[in-house]
Amino acid sequence: MNPYYNLPPEQRFTQRLVDQFNTDERLWKKLAPRRRARRKLLKKFLPPNVLKEFGLLEFARERPLECVGPWIEK
Repeated sequence: MNPYYNLPPEQRFTQRLVDQFNTDERLWKKLAPRRRARRKLLKKFLPPNVLKEFGLLEFARERPLECVGPWIEK
């Protein structure tokens, strides 16, 4: 099933990338309160780069897996 049936074929891949970006952006904003709380609680004990790494790891854990990627032939 092609969810972008109304788009021209050359624009479908770009639209899929835009949708993935928007989904990631929504997830990042959803996790923002946790990051702020973690910074507030742990700023005395951990440096900022470690707190940032924790945020990125949490984002990677919450992000859905992409098991099948697009097949591009050369």
